[in-house]
Amino acid sequence: MRKNIFWLILTAVIVFVIFFNSSTSPLIAAFEEKVSLIEQRMSDSKLVANFLSYLESNFKDRIVWDNGRLIIDFRVKKEADEKPSLKDSLGGEYVNPLPEVTSEKDMYVLIKNSLKNTASDVSFVVSPSFCGSNCSIDDVLGKTSEIAKLILSHHPELAYADKWSISASTYKSSSYKITITFNYFYPLDKVKEMKAETEAKAREIISKITSPKMTDLQKAKAIHDYIVKHTKYDYKNYISGTIPFESFTAYGLLIKGAGVCQGYTAAFNLLGQLAGLDSIGVSGTGIRNGKEVPHAWNMVRIDGKVRYIDATWDDPVPDRGDKVMYTYFNLTEKQIEKDHKWNKEDFSEKYFDYK
Repeated sequence: MRKNIFWLILTAVIVFVIFFNSSTSPLIAAFEEKVSLIEQRMSDSKLVANFLSYLESNFKDRIVWDNGRLIIDFRVKKEADEKPSLKDSLGGEYVNPLPEVTSEKDMYVLIKNSLKNTASDVSFVVSPSFCGSNCSIDDVLGKTSEIAKLILSHHPELAYADKWSISASTYKSSSYKITITFNYFYPLDKVKEMKAETEAKAREIISKITSPKMTDLQKAKAIHDYIVKHTKYDYKNYISGTIPFESFTAYGLLIKGAGVCQGYTAAFNLLGQLAGLDSIGVSGTGIRNGKEVPHAWNMVRIDGKVRYIDATWDDPVPDRGDKVMYTYFNLTEKQIEKDHKWNKEDFSEKYFDYK
């Protein structure tokens, strides 16, 4: 009986040596040494017991006794970190740990991606390093609200949520758990449909008006020209004070063909990103006839330089079809600030890299 067990083990060892991957060469060498010893001392009745002891001590977690049979599992085991790391104390199910925010960029990217994915809410942990050891819960709430507002200004193509609420609680004594709940203007299913339709249209446009061989300037001009030629300012609703929400979105510009400055900015952002351009929206005021009015336009990185594009003001009102103006295309900061005002710290070049 013992000899039968011995030969079963020896067979398993040989299979192990043939099939086990090269990263376990020290183990293979150890087995080969044992096999050699077995062949030299086949008559030793104590050898089987010693060899079983060897397997027990070196491969304890791979040995299974199943209904009287010895099974040795030689499969490569995956790391335990593939298992979810946090267990829900109520349901007993594994859940992912909350993401940790240690900087403004961390929070910005997390919230932006949540809006991009049309999430109903997002929760995360703010570490003490986020705003210093003396940072209060009110400080965290204030900063979170500022960042959320900034994201919607930088990325009006994501601005289908017109409001949000923020809750906070102490987390592990020195950190805070933050939850942002987004209030979308339309039901989530409709928002997702609008975004999907808009992105499909944007991809179709970019495939027709740009090519990989184009420079950033050529891509920016192609996008600027497309928007001006194929859309119109929603002047009638603007004058009557009845601007529909969709006119503030890329959906309004690219699908409905009309919008206001935020919609122009959103459409340029979306098309620019698909063409490989870095573009963010800028919110401030525009000066027309000596009066300041709320306005939005784009800051774009063109061939390594920061430039400004205001497609809204380059689109004639009333609409003139293919008539395109370039008064506000590819302007420097000094050029555009003659009749545009904004908080330059809130709309700085660093936000191009908050991805």
